[in-house]
Amino acid sequence: MNFEPPPPAEVAEPSPNKRAIRRWSRAFSRLFALALVLFVGFALLLGWAVLAYDGPFLSFGPGGIWIGRAPDAAMGLMPLTAFSPVQRICGALAIGFLAVPIIFILFHLRALFRLYAEGIVFAPANARRLRLAGLGLILYAFAPFVANRLILIAGVTNDPAWLHFDEALALLLGALFFVAAHVAAFGREIEQERATFV
Repeated sequence: MNFEPPPPAEVAEPSPNKRAIRRWSRAFSRLFALALVLFVGFALLLGWAVLAYDGPFLSFGPGGIWIGRAPDAAMGLMPLTAFSPVQRICGALAIGFLAVPIIFILFHLRALFRLYAEGIVFAPANARRLRLAGLGLILYAFAPFVANRLILIAGVTNDPAWLHFDEALALLLGALFFVAAHVAAFGREIEQERATFV
């Protein structure tokens, strides 16, 4: 009697397309991770500067914070030292409102491409990450409105207009991400149906 274990089943070699998807997804996952770290650092530094910086290289004027230009009254730029502590706190909060959606988007895009890098393409987690990134884009579109109103309440004039081109584009991309999430969910259904026929 032969009690040797059966030979192990051969593992199918991934196709060139799957290898390319995984390779590119690893690169994008790292890129989004780096962007996330850099942006969080920049947002924290800018928030601290609005609260505590008293030098000549930060001023406030049309469009928000200006970096690297001395205050120029003719251009409507005022030094941060001209603002009260309450106004500076409101400015830091406004920066937070603007930064959080971007952090949210980068976090979920990094997680999505990590799934792709692991070979997970059509799974509930993919659709969920796409929906959350789409939600982040929609929040990003509304963030300037909230930030501007906060600054106006604090008694600082700023651009009261809303829905510029980039906000409208963010709304459109957010909607497209929701559609892509439905496509991913549908792809999962197709995969499950094919598995039942094998």
